[in-house]
Amino acid sequence: MRKNLTFILFLILAIVLSLGNHEQRIKKANFLSSVIYYPFISSINKIESILNVKEKNEALSLKLAEQTQKVINLEDELQKFKKTQLDFETGTNEFILADIIGYHGNFKEKNFILNKGKQDEVKLNYPVISNNGIVGKIISISQNYSVVLPIDHSTFKLGVMSKRTHLQGLMESDIYENTYMTLIKQGSDINLGDTIVTSNISTIFPKGYPIGIVTKLIEAPDKVYMNAKISTFVKPACLDQVIIIFYEKDKSYDSEFQNN
Repeated sequence: MRKNLTFILFLILAIVLSLGNHEQRIKKANFLSSVIYYPFISSINKIESILNVKEKNEALSLKLAEQTQKVINLEDELQKFKKTQLDFETGTNEFILADIIGYHGNFKEKNFILNKGKQDEVKLNYPVISNNGIVGKIISISQNYSVVLPIDHSTFKLGVMSKRTHLQGLMESDIYENTYMTLIKQGSDINLGDTIVTSNISTIFPKGYPIGIVTKLIEAPDKVYMNAKISTFVKPACLDQVIIIFYEKDKSYDSEFQNN
């Protein structure tokens, strides 16, 4: 019965709409759309509006994701830029920024693996630094990677001096990562708080690169020399990026002495 009523109702509406001229039919259609069909048309309009809003939201979300990635990239570049802003003078030597991507060696004597190698023109014994001071030296190279011996490794040795008095000595570390300036004669002018830097005796680093501060003076067992414990400016285990300096010391004096 209900189906018949619905059919009859639509039939009557169709007949009513078909009567009259073109303008009258348009007026009747507009009237019906604003009265009888209004809820249906309003629902369709709302659905279209929702779909449009959804499309706009998806487009805005995509733009937001793109802008977020740009911000992340800019932050990464800013961090790299900050890490190349050194707190000390390095001269005119070229350099390259490298990421620490792994470790090699025993637990207490770990060497760094960097993501730069021969294809980046890295060579053996190139010095490695951070923006605060020296880190180590290149001891092994492959095409795409290199290995760094850090300053707190027990086999790392370096010619150093006191920045204040230019007192010469040798820097070395023990297996517990304690770093010392050794071969200091008793009575030498060295004090707590003195800054230790690289010296001309170093075959790896240019002169004047910062190492650390003297925190303790220790008399050697032979009572001829003493050691100065150093708190280094750089803690290699806390780094994720380093700077490789393209520097090779001029050792022409070696061949000249050999020839003579």
